[in-house]
Amino acid sequence: MRILFCNKYNYAFSGTEMYLFEVMELLRAQGHEVALFSMCDPRGQPTPYDAHFIPHVDFKSSPGFWHRARQLPRAIYSLEARQKIRGMIREFRPDVAHVRNIYHHLTPSILWELKAHRVPVLYHLNDFKLLCPSYNMVSNGEACERCKGGAFWHALPSNCYPGMGARIALAAEAYAHRCMKSYQKCVDLFLAPSRFVRNKFVEHGWDGCRFRELPHFQRAHELAQAAPDAPLLYCGRLSKEKGVDDLLRALQYTPDLHLVIAGDGPQKPELQKIKTDLHLSNVEFVGHVSAEERDRLIRRSRFTLFPSHAYETLGKTILESYAEGRPVVASDLGSRREFVRHGETGLLYRCGDVNQLVQSIRMLAANPEISDRMGRAGWEFVRERHTPEGHYSALCGIYEELISRKVSRQISPIRVLSSKARDPFKPARPRLRVAFIGGRGVISKYSGIESFYEETGKRLAGMGHEITVYCRSYFTPGLREYNGMRLVRLPTFRSKHFETVIHTFLSTIHALTQRYDLIHYHALGPALFSCIPRLCGTKTAVTVQGLDWQRKKWGRLAAAVLRIGERASAQYPHKTMVVSRTLERHYREVHGIDAVYIPNGGLLRARAEPKKILEWGLEPGRYLLFLGRFSPEKGCHLLVQAFESIESDVKLVMAGGTSYCDDYQRELLKHANDRIRIMGWVAGEDLDELLSNAMIFVLPSDMEGLSLALLDAMGAGLCVLASDVPENREAVEGAGFTFHAGDVADLSDRLSFLIANPAIREAAGRAARKRVEEEYQWDKISCEIERAYFELLGLESDHPKRPSTHELRPSEAESERIAG
Repeated sequence: MRILFCNKYNYAFSGTEMYLFEVMELLRAQGHEVALFSMCDPRGQPTPYDAHFIPHVDFKSSPGFWHRARQLPRAIYSLEARQKIRGMIREFRPDVAHVRNIYHHLTPSILWELKAHRVPVLYHLNDFKLLCPSYNMVSNGEACERCKGGAFWHALPSNCYPGMGARIALAAEAYAHRCMKSYQKCVDLFLAPSRFVRNKFVEHGWDGCRFRELPHFQRAHELAQAAPDAPLLYCGRLSKEKGVDDLLRALQYTPDLHLVIAGDGPQKPELQKIKTDLHLSNVEFVGHVSAEERDRLIRRSRFTLFPSHAYETLGKTILESYAEGRPVVASDLGSRREFVRHGETGLLYRCGDVNQLVQSIRMLAANPEISDRMGRAGWEFVRERHTPEGHYSALCGIYEELISRKVSRQISPIRVLSSKARDPFKPARPRLRVAFIGGRGVISKYSGIESFYEETGKRLAGMGHEITVYCRSYFTPGLREYNGMRLVRLPTFRSKHFETVIHTFLSTIHALTQRYDLIHYHALGPALFSCIPRLCGTKTAVTVQGLDWQRKKWGRLAAAVLRIGERASAQYPHKTMVVSRTLERHYREVHGIDAVYIPNGGLLRARAEPKKILEWGLEPGRYLLFLGRFSPEKGCHLLVQAFESIESDVKLVMAGGTSYCDDYQRELLKHANDRIRIMGWVAGEDLDELLSNAMIFVLPSDMEGLSLALLDAMGAGLCVLASDVPENREAVEGAGFTFHAGDVADLSDRLSFLIANPAIREAAGRAARKRVEEEYQWDKISCEIERAYFELLGLESDHPKRPSTHELRPSEAESERIAG
């Protein structure tokens, strides 16, 4: 292969370039041809292609305001860089381009030229610049996400980057390329150094299908045991967000330990003053060190420290510590959770909590045998997961994927759709305008529809489609845009029976004025209105989340209307989608149609550090959990009765709320006590913490579509216990436990069994997480929805179609009961 690397520095300016040159050498050693497109600098090694390099530019040393102002257009879109890389492409003829750090000097203009020449582009993310104008999502030394959703103007009043002029330039650049969609249109795949980075981009509305994960490689060195009096080590930049001041404050409580600080940066004078003010004779600053000296310092240390307050894309010094057999004490934030296995390769502490940091340092310092064991585990971790050979193989696989895509595009019959791809300002595939109608909205949560809106909507928007979500004005805050989705807030009458009807009707009338390509309704009630756009010539789809007429809260008349809604969902729209195989079979047998099966998804969660739950009086791993609506069909009363019948010191936590079932909730609240905690809706980080620290997740419902709460619990690696209704059996399928729906005694028996068997719970949790990872990922689901849209509109899609089936995959005999 011929790989063209693009990076603005041609010498080892930072760890980014060090990695880049190592990868280039790996590829050369295996016979590949590699070349670098960069900026001229005498500190770099000469190459055969230096004539194509752009002249050296130093924006920071430019004299005078007006001179810097004249350079702003060049820093946003360099015509010179685009012209230079054009010659480079013609001479080198690359198979693929690996783009790394191009901001301001090379600029994204080179991406347009690569696209014009049909060179597949792999964009390697080494920071958060595409989400945050100031690169690192840091403000005032702390993690910051105020620019989320493209609100880059937040960078101007903050101190996230030195100089107002520089911040204006950074924000202008971010807005320019967001408007041009440079990265969305010109980049084929993004390479993330950690799962956290990929998930953060997806959270901000980017298409997860276009990301691949590949952490850096690290060569393991010969193991050497730490000396009893070895110092602690911090190695890195000295800036506020790195949290080095936390280390200094921690060291005043451990005067018998010596800390070496290797590195330089703008905070160094302030840190030296803190050292003086605290009279710290056990802290030593050694300044910037070479790679060889860094490795020597790690070898001579007891363990290393990583106290950063920023997310960090990777934390390379963690792997470097492991390579020398040294454990790491790190703040529990961002990507650290992927690389520091708490209690195995190091310790995680609550970010910014100096007291907990002191406890972690003392624990490792006082137990050298534990420290040595963790260091060896880290060393094995690097040898198994971060070898140069494994990195080379994975990277070549990504290159080959890009090249095969290019070949398939050149011979594909759908070329008519992308025949204008030669023009870099034209999208590579159709951009659809889609309206979501039927749910309450976004941001707040009530049912699975709202989660579906958020998870699929932001991903479809990240794919380049215009997604409009119709929201109820009382439910969704007054925003015009959220995670790349356009929001339309309309009023409705707050009523159990008429709220959805009125809002869906108003939304439909408004949608008919907007020239959407497709209107996507959700649930049986809203499906009644899907005929109106169809009569007006607009394509429609309906997603059925469940047979709502079965819900106990509805009276006879309302249930009858919803039955009509079921027939409407099969007859009115151009396409009917269902979230479970059970519903797919129901629509085939009852209505004679082949509904498209596209399930809901679940989020993969790591265990969150317990903070809030401790304030709530809960002990990690010592409570059962129910999440969802407090309504009769959810079986909350059944769970309470079963739990009250067993003797155990674990607690039951029920978190959720109700809508028009207040009497039912009041009855539940009568059972609240120290053992049974009944809480309101929980969201965000509090939800992550509550869910990931539970012992067992319980879903005792009488009916379901495909429970998002169940999938999220499985994705968090929890042991799940659900009623044996077909939809729950389908979701669990050998990766959890079921009980006979409505049977209090059986539920009580299952709970007692699982509480008493931790090994079985752990095995089930692992299986559950694996099932969600393989079958229920939102990225894959969003691609399937896009494919259904394209199929409905008569367009071609490059996403594979999920095969249909005439039978549920798990046989009822196999999944009826698993425990015991």
